[in-house]
Amino acid sequence: MSIKNIQKLKQFGIFLNHTNTNVKDFGRYNLFYGWNGSGKSTLSGVFRCIENKSNSIKFPTSEFSIPVEGGATITQDNISESTLNIYTFNHDFIDENISWNNVVKSILLVDKAKIKERERLEELKKEQKEASEAYDKESGEIEKLKRDISKFGTDSARHMKTSLQSIDTTDRYYLNYDKRKFEAFISDNLEATKTDAYLLDEDKIIELTNAAKPNQKSPIFFTKQPISQEIFTKAKERLDDLLATSVVSRTIQRLVDHGDIKSWVETGLGLHKHHETNQCEFCGNTISEDRIKQLNAHFNDDYKAFQDRLEKADIWLSSQYIQEPVLPAESDFYEEFKKNYSEACASLKKATKNLNEEISDWHTTLKEKIKNPLETGLTVEVISESSIKDYNDAIVAISAAVSKHNHKSENFKEETDKAKNRLELHYAATEVKDFDYHDKKNKVIDREANNNALEKVITDRKSEIRILEGSLSNEGLGADQFNESLHKFLGRSELTLRFNPTKKGYEILRNDSAPVDGNLSEGEKTAIAFVYFVTKLKENDNKTEDTIVVIDDPISSFDSNHLFHAYSFMKMNCETAKQLFVLTHNFTFFKLVRDWISRKNKSDNQNIANFYVVTANNETPRASTYTDAEPALTRYNSEYHYIFSRLHSLKGQKNLETDDHFLAANLSRKLLEAFLSFKFPKNRGNFANLFNTAVSASASLEDERKDKIYKFINEYSHNDLIETNDDFVENLMGEGVSVISDIFDWINELDEKHYQEMMEVVA
Repeated sequence: MSIKNIQKLKQFGIFLNHTNTNVKDFGRYNLFYGWNGSGKSTLSGVFRCIENKSNSIKFPTSEFSIPVEGGATITQDNISESTLNIYTFNHDFIDENISWNNVVKSILLVDKAKIKERERLEELKKEQKEASEAYDKESGEIEKLKRDISKFGTDSARHMKTSLQSIDTTDRYYLNYDKRKFEAFISDNLEATKTDAYLLDEDKIIELTNAAKPNQKSPIFFTKQPISQEIFTKAKERLDDLLATSVVSRTIQRLVDHGDIKSWVETGLGLHKHHETNQCEFCGNTISEDRIKQLNAHFNDDYKAFQDRLEKADIWLSSQYIQEPVLPAESDFYEEFKKNYSEACASLKKATKNLNEEISDWHTTLKEKIKNPLETGLTVEVISESSIKDYNDAIVAISAAVSKHNHKSENFKEETDKAKNRLELHYAATEVKDFDYHDKKNKVIDREANNNALEKVITDRKSEIRILEGSLSNEGLGADQFNESLHKFLGRSELTLRFNPTKKGYEILRNDSAPVDGNLSEGEKTAIAFVYFVTKLKENDNKTEDTIVVIDDPISSFDSNHLFHAYSFMKMNCETAKQLFVLTHNFTFFKLVRDWISRKNKSDNQNIANFYVVTANNETPRASTYTDAEPALTRYNSEYHYIFSRLHSLKGQKNLETDDHFLAANLSRKLLEAFLSFKFPKNRGNFANLFNTAVSASASLEDERKDKIYKFINEYSHNDLIETNDDFVENLMGEGVSVISDIFDWINELDEKHYQEMMEVVA
């Protein structure tokens, strides 16, 4: 995999808000040019972060987006998962690996002679790579599962809170229901949430929701009065006796046979006695004495006494009808008891009706006996036990509803808490079942156990690899290879490295004897650091062709001879890199690398080498970006040509952007300083003397344009050293274009031939 581009880079030092707009994607070879302070080293820090698989400590709030060919885009959020093999040479690398007053970190090169051990080491490394990738992948899957479970806890707690708040809006436990409470509840009711036994149907949920309401009611008073089967058994016995009883009399058969006639005659006989007449009020004839005697014999005293018994039995039986007891109002009950209470009342009403219908049948039979006391064939059925049982069951059910109501009133908080807990268990069990929570928790446990076992295998294998590397490594080999490269690089052999087992690193010696103890020139330091970096590229048999190499200015404080050494050394060791990035401020070094990698485009007949510039504006705060290099930078063979061309391109513009005005000020100073140093070499290194000498050589010493040029260059270039005010940008923009023209006119005046040839070059 290789890096495509840097799509976004925000708050990374001077790169405040870089976006990759119309810039070529990186090729295999990539060269960046930029002056000191433009942001090159900061840009190299981005690659260093990818190498370390961690975000920048210096810029903790930075954001970046770096697409990778054949892979995911690297961002600040997933940088730890990067699999790029990348090595970065910059100041951070030097600071982390070299202590100029102490020791250089060790290099782990491998002894080529131990073939079998090397083969075993390669096999172990391959196994380790596969196992580590599997471990990392599984760790990611486990973490995703854990995040899902954690999110389930959060979401479920929110669902639970909504459901539970409908129960009691005054309960702080439910008002503040959260993930912590939900997970604690699941833990306390682990087994209960594993079954469906505690899931409720809709009716039960409504019942418990009502039961949990915080509205306490008064107790209800009700006396349970069941009916005894024995009472009706005895009553039937008495009634059966009456129905079977008769009296001795001289009966008149027609009156026996016809009860209605009997009643009519008996009533009429009484009326005749009362009115003391023997004349029939119906037909008007006289009732004979024999007939009166015959009727009196039929209706004698025993008959009348028995009939009185029947009348009293009628009155008694009328009192045996069942009267419903006084029942509490349904509204007096808690909501969850109303349904059962209402059903019990309905059952009582029905049972009472059935019992009274059976008593009414008794009453009808008794009425027939009263009409005809001499009738002995009448019977009644026993009052059914099922009717009495239904009545008593209804009374018990009503009493039970009252008892439950009163128990809740007396234990209100305890009972409402029970209802709330039962509902909470239902909702929790529902969430657990829908998410398959227990199965996923078990999967996490099992997969973590397996992955931990794999981690132990990786750790044990790591120890074996370390032992093998130790047996194969040759610290002297690392020093020898480094010293050979350093001596070629510097062209002398007075500086060497020697491994110190006590310090676990290399001491830097001068003349192979005394430690340098920090007594090194900047050029020597840079040479040691760069050679050490290239040697580290081969550590642990790392293959350069599989490596992305980033090199930030390896030529600090070098003279021109060492500059060519640095170029050749880098070319020889890094040409085969999978992808190469070189950043420099030195135009000569830029030109050497440019010409080398440009030939790659021609020989391979494709665009594999690309060129970029890193630039910073002069606003406050300053901000950098990188863009495609303009043709002038890739065309000319000296920085002077490039600066002349760039400034000349600004001269031809009527209106400049703000950034171009600042660029013009810096380019003007660099161009004039380079030209005057060549023109008046005795004053090289002192710009003020150079400028004054040039003024003296001018045809017009009093030309005010020279003062304007000097003022423009000194005030508006090197922005980090100047004082600004409200008129700063306005003055800069007002003077910029005219001063550029004045500078080119002055160069033409001082050296017309040089000016004309340069104009031909940039044309």
